[in-house]
Amino acid sequence: NGQFNRAMLMNVGYVEALKERDFDCFIFHDVDLLPEDDRNLYTCPEQPRHMSVAVDKFKY
Repeated sequence: NGQFNRAMLMNVGYVEALKERDFDCFIFHDVDLLPEDDRNLYTCPEQPRHMSVAVDKFKY
């Protein structure tokens, strides 16, 4: 229908990445949501997690 579909874009990225290597972990996030806590590492734990748990809206 011509509308932007973020989920479809991530699905395509997932499929294309698996064509390159057998990755066992994927991290997806919006470009405007930054992990602001240095203790929140880009790792692959057993359960999914939200890395940007708090947003400092426009106070940068």
